[in-house]
Amino acid sequence: MKKYNYTTPITQELKKFQKHLKKKNFNENTIRQNSNYAGIFLEWIEAESLEKQDVRYKEIIAFIHELQQEKGSKFIGRVILAVRHYYEYLDILENPASGIYLKGKRTELPSNLVEYKELKKLYENYETPNNRTKRNKIMLGLMIYQALTTEELRKIEPHHIKLREAKIYVPGGKHSNPRTLEMQAIQLIDMQEYLQIVRPKILVVIGNFRSGRKPNKVNLEAIKEQLFFSENGSENIKSSLYHLFRKLKKADLKLTSTKVIRQSVIAHWLKEKGIREVQYMAGHRYVSSTQRYRDYNMDELSQALNEYHPLK
Repeated sequence: MKKYNYTTPITQELKKFQKHLKKKNFNENTIRQNSNYAGIFLEWIEAESLEKQDVRYKEIIAFIHELQQEKGSKFIGRVILAVRHYYEYLDILENPASGIYLKGKRTELPSNLVEYKELKKLYENYETPNNRTKRNKIMLGLMIYQALTTEELRKIEPHHIKLREAKIYVPGGKHSNPRTLEMQAIQLIDMQEYLQIVRPKILVVIGNFRSGRKPNKVNLEAIKEQLFFSENGSENIKSSLYHLFRKLKKADLKLTSTKVIRQSVIAHWLKEKGIREVQYMAGHRYVSSTQRYRDYNMDELSQALNEYHPLK
């Protein structure tokens, strides 16, 4: 068993860390291992003249690069896990080691994310020659500006839209929290037209749109409770989303799924907002769900990987 010897200040800090792990019911061997590995990190920041509260993601990447000079991926992975536990002990809002996992080979950047400005162009240039496309544009806007999921689009009701306040209430789902989000100015005119003109017209002509198959039974009362519904009288908007997405793919081949829109939007938010604010806006129940999107921050992560190649 390797003997780890650290300076007195580091040893004292590690004793506090060990007490924290013991309270978390870690076993003795796990506590010892995490303490030893956290000590490696504390030695490094001391040598780099860094304060532990000032360490950010890029410093962790630099630390990995330093370890890689002599250590393998498995060992580095264990050290980073210990660093993650250490920052949980410090109770710092943004854990700099969160979302970093080494698997023995370089993890490629997601190649299918879309720049936010390109998503905005999709909305601005979306043509609306009829009521169906006008409805679809509203759904697209909610995906781009509020990062709504398809499940959430199905749950939105007309009274959830507050035009005067320029806000929308998003009900919680099986995997998401409820929240109230601001709507963008560019959405408001289209939304007002949809609520006051387009949606009532669709209700009137329900079941008579083109040659679409009419459901066995149209539940008009249930449909009236939904903000979005199919023009053939179905409460399910799966077909509507399919037609919307097929049109989007023609405009931008990077859009392999509606999830790409949401991932791209959350990644953009994280460039400009704090992680807790983004957690709320995205409806994430746990901050860890938001933290993993930092891997999708194309500017920061791409630069870090290209410079240090820590996962190679």
